[in-house]
Amino acid sequence: MDTRDDPVEPEPDAEPQPRWIRRTPVVPEQWWGPPTALAAGAMAILAIGIWLQRSALPVVTPACAVGLVGAFVLAVAGRRAYWYPSRAASWRLHRTRVLVWNAVGVALAVFAFAVGARTILTAYVVGATGLYTMRRDDPTRFERRGRAVASAAVAVVAAVYAVVALTVPVVDEAHASLWIGWSILVVPVAVVVAVLNWRAASRTPGPDVDGAGDAGGLRPAPEPPGNDPLSAPDRTAS
Repeated sequence: MDTRDDPVEPEPDAEPQPRWIRRTPVVPEQWWGPPTALAAGAMAILAIGIWLQRSALPVVTPACAVGLVGAFVLAVAGRRAYWYPSRAASWRLHRTRVLVWNAVGVALAVFAFAVGARTILTAYVVGATGLYTMRRDDPTRFERRGRAVASAAVAVVAAVYAVVALTVPVVDEAHASLWIGWSILVVPVAVVVAVLNWRAASRTPGPDVDGAGDAGGLRPAPEPPGNDPLSAPDRTAS
């Protein structure tokens, strides 16, 4: 009987695994689902940018590209962690997730300023503060530093938009007022979130990735079925 998708029951006296290990994919949907959703969201950003205003395409197109590249990288790391589970693979997947989602967050902020998406900007301000104050699981040091760098990047993006609005005369008054007004709110929030996360990262212990060569409490690696189109071909057969 195929039991690769069955959850592994933890031992009674075993210490709880870190969150970056618990989030290792155990069913196929957990490694291809998020990249698929991210790719769909990236295409939606491009479609919305074209629909709202074609003049924003020079900014919207790179934001879409960031999402598509991030989806591909996330899929590769997730697939490898699913088929070849180990602490090292889980840690690589965690770092990949942090890099991809923070890069996507910065790209989304650029898109929101470019097209004047007030809903996205409001969600960023609320989400940035809520993510820091209401998260139950303790983030890793790498995760906190990733948030700090992403928040600092958003602050720089908002400041650049404000400077452009004040110095470039061809910017229409509606966009200039929007960029300046939102920058007054976004820059302080982003700077505070960046400082708090960076200071918290300095107090967060590093992860234990010892024993990266074995499963380290994870499920055993499944044998890729021959009829799985997503599995690598067997090149060892003579």
